[in-house]
Amino acid sequence: LIDYGTYEMLIDGGRYGACAAYIPSYIDGALEVMVATHPDADHIGGLNDGLDAFVVEEIWLNGDNATTQTYTDFMNKVNAEGAQVYQAQRGDQISLSDLTFDVLHPTLPLGSDKNENSIVLEHFFGQVGFLFTGDVESGGEASMLAAGLVNDIDILKVSHHGSKYCSTADFLAAALPEIAVYSAGANNPYGHPAPETITRLDDVGATIYGTDVHGTIVVTTDGITYDVEPTNQVPPVTPS
Repeated sequence: LIDYGTYEMLIDGGRYGACAAYIPSYIDGALEVMVATHPDADHIGGLNDGLDAFVVEEIWLNGDNATTQTYTDFMNKVNAEGAQVYQAQRGDQISLSDLTFDVLHPTLPLGSDKNENSIVLEHFFGQVGFLFTGDVESGGEASMLAAGLVNDIDILKVSHHGSKYCSTADFLAAALPEIAVYSAGANNPYGHPAPETITRLDDVGATIYGTDVHGTIVVTTDGITYDVEPTNQVPPVTPS
């Protein structure tokens, strides 16, 4: 969730329930922008709740589809919302008031891997850079690198819950995040985050936070400095 005064953008929403329980206190009136990076249920389930709870003005999709009931419910709600709906592709820009989010990925036509088709957004607020990566994996990372689109940023939303198939050494060497935040359920069955991913993040000097360890993580910035406030005040994640 990006909260910019009275303007808000929501990028993915997790599964059902938790997102809608957390964000209402931050939303002032309408939710200006909603982004579904890709149609996996663990990213759009919470967006269904958001569509129920708020008037949404603008919705960005990656153009992929799915066979799940969660996706069917999501698209039914999207079509009923009355929002402006866009398909994101490399080179687009998403605006939130006077903020600009650059779409680095995907390219068209989409490939067969839904994770690799994730929307990836870069945003610089003053001097502080953010990169939101959805579930993009090594192929999408390589595509962005080849296009010269990966810049030195400060805050990285780690791709695919810290999977071993992303956050490659080359990608991280270009992005050089100071802070890396991954989203993963405690004791999840997928083994996220992968130990090798934590090691790669640590190797580039990133301070690592994860929702399985730190709970909700809030980053605030004035465009010059930034502050990271995890709900659980425990040390950052380090290689085991």
